[in-house]
Amino acid sequence: MTRPRAASEGFVDTLPENVRAQLDPVFSPLIDIIPMQSDADIGSQDSAVFSSRNGVEAAPEGNGRAAYCIGPTTTEAALGKGWNAQRVGSDADSLVETLQALQPEGCLVHLSGKHTRGDIAGRLSQSGLNIINIAIYDQILRPLSDEAQKVIRNTPRVIVPLFSPRTAAQFINSTPALHSVGIIALSTAVAREIPANEVYSLNVAAHPDAQAMGAALAEALTRT
Repeated sequence: MTRPRAASEGFVDTLPENVRAQLDPVFSPLIDIIPMQSDADIGSQDSAVFSSRNGVEAAPEGNGRAAYCIGPTTTEAALGKGWNAQRVGSDADSLVETLQALQPEGCLVHLSGKHTRGDIAGRLSQSGLNIINIAIYDQILRPLSDEAQKVIRNTPRVIVPLFSPRTAAQFINSTPALHSVGIIALSTAVAREIPANEVYSLNVAAHPDAQAMGAALAEALTRT
């Protein structure tokens, strides 16, 4: 498991009991989430755009302000932090398309990480919306742990769920071998970072969310 420890443990906990019983998770976060500021300049009439749960966790309290979110997990987190949140997409493209159609009034503030994909603010600005981007957390890359490298070298089949293109690239750069690795990618953007001819298998989740990743993981277990 290569996400930050809390997110990785949360993902494993959501898996059905019969699936968890077949797993021996190795936690090796490839990225650390470091808050940069908790007092982002977002006015009382502004609306937030959240493309990840990390953005919500690093953001100030919502105090009833509107928020447009990607995916159910981010939306639930925003609601829990006091934002009047609604889900408007499952990825950056669908969020942009929905907001272009909605044309919300007032200023939008994309509260994001330092490293982003999809150019959400840029694309929405080009479509006439008043939006700015504020980076409120950083994503620091880490190498695979010694334990994870040992498991990959010495285990006939290892399943690795990968949730972002940046983490996928870091995994490929850090892993000692790929021939025993079965990759489950959150999206085609993640899969593009993987040399498909070098890994044991490469499968893309049916939808870019944790539920579909869990289903793909369960399916992968039947093939190992």
